[in-house]
Parts: sequence; structure tokens; C-alpha cells
Amino acid sequence: MKIAILSDIHGNLPALEAVAADIERWQPDVVLVNGDSVNRGPDSPGCWQFVQQRGWAHTRGNHEEYMIERLDANYPQDKRYVPLFWMSSWTFRQFNGEVAALQSLPEGVSRFAPDGSECRLRHASMRGNTDNVTAVSPFDTIRAQIAPPPAVFATAHTHHPFVRVVDQTIVVNSGSVGSPSDGDVRPSYARIHWQDGMWSAEIARVSYDREQALDAFRHSGFMEGAGPMAWLVYHEWRAAEIFVTPWRQQYEAAVLDGQIDMETAVAEFLRAYHL
Repeated sequence: MKIAILSDIHGNLPALEAVAADIERWQPDVVLVNGDSVNRGPDSPGCWQFVQQRGWAHTRGNHEEYMIERLDANYPQDKRYVPLFWMSSWTFRQFNGEVAALQSLPEGVSRFAPDGSECRLRHASMRGNTDNVTAVSPFDTIRAQIAPPPAVFATAHTHHPFVRVVDQTIVVNSGSVGSPSDGDVRPSYARIHWQDGMWSAEIARVSYDREQALDAFRHSGFMEGAGPMAWLVYHEWRAAEIFVTPWRQQYEAAVLDGQIDMETAVAEFLRAYHL
């Protein structure tokens, strides 16, 4: 049995098409999407439609949650957060009323081998879809995050692919299709294999035409409509590094307190990082 797991597509349709072509060549028995097909990229509706047309099971990531939250016209209740949510608001508008379809996505998906052993998917951990499982997390932490332990636990969210073994469980992070952050700009996905009573996992990387993705950033309206944070997301895609998290650590509180506006805060950050 062969299972392909991809995640964190984030509206990057050219990357998704390249990964899908590579998966087709590998010929798995099933393809699963472990959350975050949408937001943080120029073509979320296109990526969502691509996945749905192929009937791939899909877990609910935190960015699907952000879209669902936008169905509440009063969200966010604390209006200080409005500038921080310009990106999700832009993505929400691109769906033209179709966001409600995301509400049916499950927290997790499992597939079972003939011997009953489980390959379990959660976007982050059993504790929530933003609870990072990392390549360097202590074993005790991971034990709590994956309990009860399956044969294979597939996580995502961090955009950092890895495979490690914790006790008797293979823990695999599929990385990111749309915006890797491990320094390698190539999309990644996980190949899971069960044969003769044994599970194994490996990470596959795929090259693609990044000029197509660049054109999407330039011409979709994302850079203009998604607010200043769109520039952080763009540079994450360009460099395969994390910039949103350090920006939030340095500036989010000041933005919420009204000490600095979003545009200035992002501009200062970009200058400091020579971006």
C-alpha cells in the first residue's frame, strides 16, 4: 500500500500541479491532503478546486479555520485585529461565497493497513492544528502530541519536512507544497509505504516553474489586496524561510496597541532583514 501525503499548499497552484504530476508518476493507492490548501497565497480557490476535483481526502488546517471564521460577519470581535486579518479577508472574498464548503473538513483522517495498523493525519497534533510537532521536539512532548500512538503519525503546519521515529511510531512531516521554509524552494510531500507488515516513510522534493508562481503573485491582486503582510508571505515563498513569525514576535503587540501601523511595521522589518 502506498499513500501520498501533501500539505500547506497555500494557494500556489503551479507548485500543486507539479507535485500532483510527480505523485501520479509514483502511482500511490491514495492521496491525502493534510490541511492548509488555502490562504497565504495568490490562488486559494484554484487549489481548493484542484483538490476537490480529484476527490482527495483533506484535513482541516488552521488556515481553513481562518476562512470559516470569516463566515461570521462580526469577526474579529476585537477590531484591533482587523489589519492583521487583511490577508484572510482577501482570500475569503476570492471564494465568492464558497467558503462554507470548508466546514465539512474533518480534524483528522486515517488509513489502515491490512493488518489494522494506522496511518493517522493531523495538521499539527492531536491537541490542535497549530500545536507544532518538530524534528527536534523532545520525545515526551511528541508522545503527548500523538497519543494514542499510531504506526504512522503524519503532521504538517511547520513547512519543515522530516521523518523520525518515536518509540514504535514513524512521525513524518510532509513539509509544504506552496511555501517551504527549510531553505529549499522545491515543494515537498511525503511518500508512505506499507509492505510485508512494515511501514516506511520518505520525503520527495519536486522542481517546478517558479516564474508561473511569481506571475500569480504579481497579477492576482494578492500583493495589493492582502495588505502589507503579503510582502512577508511573498519573501517566505521566494527564500524558503520564515518571516511572518519573527515579524509577529517583534511587531504584533505594537500594532495592536496602536503604536505603529501595519505598513510601517512591515516596511521596518523588511529593511532590517534586507528584503
